[in-house]
Amino acid sequence: MSNTDKGKTNKKTALETAYAFLASRMRTAAEVRKYLEGKEYSEDEITDAINELIGMRYLDDYLYALRYYEYNHEKKRGVLRAERELMEKGIDRDTVLNAKEDFLYEHKVDEFEDALDIALKEVFVSSDIYGEPPVMKTVDDRLIAKIARKLEGKGFSKGDTFRVLDSIRREAEEYGDE
Repeated sequence: MSNTDKGKTNKKTALETAYAFLASRMRTAAEVRKYLEGKEYSEDEITDAINELIGMRYLDDYLYALRYYEYNHEKKRGVLRAERELMEKGIDRDTVLNAKEDFLYEHKVDEFEDALDIALKEVFVSSDIYGEPPVMKTVDDRLIAKIARKLEGKGFSKGDTFRVLDSIRREAEEYGDE
């Protein structure tokens, strides 16, 4: 037995341990690798297990990324946030970008419209009177900065954020003219 084998001995194979890890939810190949490394499996065992899981389509970083974009979109988050988080999860940049493009195209996502919806909820407050339309807050630098921070935190691009802020300013001017 070598020095590396003298430590913890695993009763399950790396593949069995990976199956159990994947039972609760989808994972990236990097997450599975890190988990198996933590369980002190050899590099060869880990690589073999991951390759087997990829071959059986239990691991698919592209599909994981697509689902992650869908989840983020449901949570009203921008694709830049999802992109960053996916790369932090160990998915390579090309896979992340391909999944992003496919997601945006297949779901006909308009990030500007999504960002505008979020911003308008900050600008308009519902009236206390039943049946009355929402009331527009005063659009000042403080509100504009708050909206910009919110959109940035949700992962919308600077271009979409600037377009939204411009649209809000124009709407405030028109609203004030009435």
